[in-house]
Amino acid sequence: MSLETSAPAVPTGTPPRVVAACVLSVEEWTRALLDLLPRGVVWPREPGTTLEAFWQAIADAMVAIQTRDCVLVDEAYPCGAVELLPEWETELGLPDECTQGTWTIAQRQAFVCAKLAAQGGQSRAYFIWLASIYGFTITIVEHWPWRMGCTTFCDARVGVPPMWWQVIATSVDCTVLECVIRRAAPAGSIVSFICHRPALWNIGWWNIDGWSA
Repeated sequence: MSLETSAPAVPTGTPPRVVAACVLSVEEWTRALLDLLPRGVVWPREPGTTLEAFWQAIADAMVAIQTRDCVLVDEAYPCGAVELLPEWETELGLPDECTQGTWTIAQRQAFVCAKLAAQGGQSRAYFIWLASIYGFTITIVEHWPWRMGCTTFCDARVGVPPMWWQVIATSVDCTVLECVIRRAAPAGSIVSFICHRPALWNIGWWNIDGWSA
């Protein structure tokens, strides 16, 4: 694993409304429709006329249609989809082996967003980022086997297997995290996990190598 510091960004927030008519009221639609009519005494624009009442009924339908169009625009954004969330999950093969179970709408949206954002990588930064988009904060410690020329200050010990790295998470339940990390881990590498509540780290019950403090 290399020590790259960059990782792809995850989309945040909700998409902007790209259709201006999303915010138009019935009154604004009615005025816009009346303004399209020919000029003349038989085409009055004054409030309270039969002509205005007729076009107001058309405006009601226009607002209803535009409201649904705007919902569809929002549903096209996978990280916030609700009505089309099952379709997004089907497209991405979710739930997969790491996300089986019962989840809230927000958690399912996060899984969809994470599956779309993950592009692959083998750096420490990538795996920290991968954990973050699934809602975990982790630290990664790489352990190196003993080698010729290593002094007592090397992070290397006799008997340490090659390609061993440790994921330390401030969380008790790491089921999803372990599955996601192991699935993306480089072939031939060995990854182990330490999962504890943040409070345990603060009072020094466990140090970074997993030995009692």
